[in-house]
Amino acid sequence: MTDSLDAAFAPLHARLRAISDLSERYKAIREAEETFEHLKRTHLQEVAQGLRAEGKKWKEVAAIMGGVSYQRAFQYGRGE
Repeated sequence: MTDSLDAAFAPLHARLRAISDLSERYKAIREAEETFEHLKRTHLQEVAQGLRAEGKKWKEVAAIMGGVSYQRAFQYGRGE
């Protein structure tokens, strides 16, 4: 999985490296960071909601999601 994720991010890495103006590169990095945070939040919400739809309790969802608290798993389910 890690190799496939590395490959998926390779074009972004190359694109950022190609920006020679460092202040512009910084702005692009921050934009990429915001985009990734939005994607991460969306996918964590989908996972949490999907696990709940499968009938799992919030404590079970939390354990599957890396041992976060059940409160945090609930927050993920709400998109927070």
